[in-house]
Amino acid sequence: MKTNFKNTAVLAAIVVLISACGGGGGGSSPAAPVGTGQGGGNTTPTGPTGPVVTPGDLQTSVPAWTYGQSSEQAAYITALNNFRAQIGLGLLAQSAQLDTAAQNHLAYVLANDVNNGGTVNMSAVDPASGRNFFHIENASNQLFTGVQELDRAKSAGYAGTFVGEEGMFGGGKGAELAFSSVTSTIYHRAGLMYQGVRDFGIAVGNDNSQTFVIEMGYGKPQSNASDFLGVYPADKQVSVGLSTGVELPNPFPELSTNNDDFPTKTGYPVSVVVKEGSRLEALSFTITEVGTSTPLVARLLTSDSYPNRYLAPNVAFLVASAPLKSSTAYRVAFSGRVNNNLISKTWTFSTK
Repeated sequence: MKTNFKNTAVLAAIVVLISACGGGGGGSSPAAPVGTGQGGGNTTPTGPTGPVVTPGDLQTSVPAWTYGQSSEQAAYITALNNFRAQIGLGLLAQSAQLDTAAQNHLAYVLANDVNNGGTVNMSAVDPASGRNFFHIENASNQLFTGVQELDRAKSAGYAGTFVGEEGMFGGGKGAELAFSSVTSTIYHRAGLMYQGVRDFGIAVGNDNSQTFVIEMGYGKPQSNASDFLGVYPADKQVSVGLSTGVELPNPFPELSTNNDDFPTKTGYPVSVVVKEGSRLEALSFTITEVGTSTPLVARLLTSDSYPNRYLAPNVAFLVASAPLKSSTAYRVAFSGRVNNNLISKTWTFSTK
């Protein structure tokens, strides 16, 4: 399914659906020139020798939400804001209008899903937009409120200019499973790392799959500083998963979403993200079990290296070709370029 962020893109048996994976905004400033000395043959710098850092505009605190304290909605947004804070991204604030848009769209999905007696295969691709029908409403169907996310948000009174959407399933285990199912993926995690969004809305279904719909939007986008570098899993993070979660679209065309390929032929995704609007080039990216010297065999996923081309140029993912070991520490080493400026980072995490 084609993503709705224009500058890009449960249980093991349940597939998650995405329409949010993208980027935008400006990049790093160029290095300042080095001046020549006055008198004598030496040259001395008269300004910064590295790139000028453009400050960010991050939402670092948000009002308390009105979701019930023990609700799945509160659990999900808490997990999402903790995730974004770990990476160094801005927080999201509750929007009553996006809550309404999410609730309206959830009602549409459940009423029209072929599995519930409706006529729409929500996992099929709409030929007109290239996106899954989960994210596209048809005016001829019951409970229609708008074709695309922004249309539906505006019908609920949202004044923003951008809205992206993700869908996932709690499988009866709630927000913890729903959230971990998307952070263990490629495209869904990329959507959750979108830097511009400020506002959030959510709806949780009472269906057997416990369908979650989340909306993320902005009027004025928030932004990270030009020297931003975020990683996930974060440094010293514990209880990390072992393999990649199943999602549509499938980031691994050589693997099947209908059998044991994902749990047996993938490791947990490791990601690096820089400021949106920048181009991240991976020169070296490795995962190595602590105490050993040979990196794991792994796949590199970037906007240029993988056929789906749903990733923005400012992110890179590394996925081992076999599941990670449980209760094991891993060391990640990354070196690359951002807009031709060299960067590097080394960190560790441990699995559950």
